[in-house]
Amino acid sequence: MSEEKQLTEDILTGLRNDYLFRLFLPEEFMRTRENNVNSSLIAIKLDNIIEINLLHNRSGGDEALRAIAQILQNYCTHHENMAHRVFRIGGPVFFYYIPGCTPQEGRCAAEELHDLVQQSELYLRKLTISIGIVNLSEFFRQQNSPDQLALQIEMTALKRLNLAEQQGMNTICDTSKIKHSSLSDKPKILIIEPDITTIDLLIKAIEALGYEVHTCTEGESALAFIQSTPPTIIICEVMTPMINGFTIREKLRMNALWNTIPFILISHKKNEDFIQKAVDRGIKYFFRKPISITEVVGLISNITRGISY
Repeated sequence: MSEEKQLTEDILTGLRNDYLFRLFLPEEFMRTRENNVNSSLIAIKLDNIIEINLLHNRSGGDEALRAIAQILQNYCTHHENMAHRVFRIGGPVFFYYIPGCTPQEGRCAAEELHDLVQQSELYLRKLTISIGIVNLSEFFRQQNSPDQLALQIEMTALKRLNLAEQQGMNTICDTSKIKHSSLSDKPKILIIEPDITTIDLLIKAIEALGYEVHTCTEGESALAFIQSTPPTIIICEVMTPMINGFTIREKLRMNALWNTIPFILISHKKNEDFIQKAVDRGIKYFFRKPISITEVVGLISNITRGISY
């Protein structure tokens, strides 16, 4: 593979990657605003990817993602004369871009993609997707820089994708205004930890607070989850498979939205080197294993009530 392809192509699916998307969107937004013509950005997430990985191993999850990519690429090829573009952003999240369309046409395309996935027989089980839609015309009157506006557009698409998931997955959301009663008010705690015993102890204690708990056993799926469903607090083991805890934190710091998520690091080690690495990455909370569940839960409770220590 050429150096240029390595920079711009997703290795797993062959689609354009997140790097290319973030180069593309600022310029494309400026073009659409200058022409005063709407375009639609459709955020798509394969539902239940963690369950698929658990039931069919990582290779089964990869095959499911390739099936989604093929469906999206086929649809894109069918509309090649309309300059549609499809990107894999990371994990189970894809972006589908439709230039020069009305919001209604963007919604219609999203519904067609939703139905194509449900009807597909490319995978060994039925797959479903959740979808969030944002129209670039929603941002035409805003005065920030193109890069800032592109980030706002991306975050809005992911927020609406998150809302679609919270409404039960396998659905489409094209507005940020959802009835309050339809969404969970519970703080969402993400545990990134390969040790099942530690996960079980934390789940029981945190759910006793009435909070919603999500778990990932390795770093790559954790980043994908954060990207589509930003949690209230992250608890992360340093030595997570695929991507370690320090690298996860570094990637979160590169995004203005995710950088603000409280990050609790846990590890069997707590020497000067580890502490310095944590400090360098803006990590305020660090617990050594075996952790005190009472202390961790107390910290979570205080953070969610706005009390810092």
